[in-house]
Amino acid sequence: MNRHRQLGPKVMDTLGDQFRSLVANLIKGNRKRAHSLAKIAREEIPSAGLSIAAQNLIEEMAQAQAIKNSLINVPSIVPGIGTFLSVWLIGLEDFFLLDQSVTLIHALCILHGVDQDDSQAMEDFAIRMIGEVYGITGVDKGASPGVISKDFMTKMLPQKYLDMGMNRGLHKIAARILPIKRRSRLLPIGIGLSMSAYHAYHTIVSVGQLSLKQMPQLKLAVAGDS
Repeated sequence: MNRHRQLGPKVMDTLGDQFRSLVANLIKGNRKRAHSLAKIAREEIPSAGLSIAAQNLIEEMAQAQAIKNSLINVPSIVPGIGTFLSVWLIGLEDFFLLDQSVTLIHALCILHGVDQDDSQAMEDFAIRMIGEVYGITGVDKGASPGVISKDFMTKMLPQKYLDMGMNRGLHKIAARILPIKRRSRLLPIGIGLSMSAYHAYHTIVSVGQLSLKQMPQLKLAVAGDS
């Protein structure tokens, strides 16, 4: 009996460790891309200033992710097999969104002179920024990155399935309100794709803005590690 009670926390710890490992690998794997993005943004500083260059970087990456999310959800247009593919692609959509978020955080850090690719502080900073944007409880109370990682893995996936259900409900409501014509049948699909694109855009923008706001804290943490 006690063994079964301990299974839940063990699974949560494992999921949290895997998430931390994923973030660390994304930082390492996107190192060249982050440096390249920061280099391009740095070229704008002499004419536009650091603040504008950072905002332009956030905007470009948010727009790119919005387009990518729309493409990922295109299979939902096809009845039957399209629905199955969309459910399977939920994990893929989350991965690409997380990948873009981590890359943006890394690029902004480099742009602001925090060039610590393998720093534990960088990894913790990325986890905190992502956790706060996703509304993980405990972030504002100073929860550790380990706690945030566990909460992220155990709350993000159920919420994703809930959102998927809400999108289906929206499609049904729109289908009832709109006239039954061939063209109008495509409108609910367009709404779903637009929602996915907006969610991606808003998430990336939020990650970027929060990272800029909390950048001084990261600089202090990195300075303390050195």
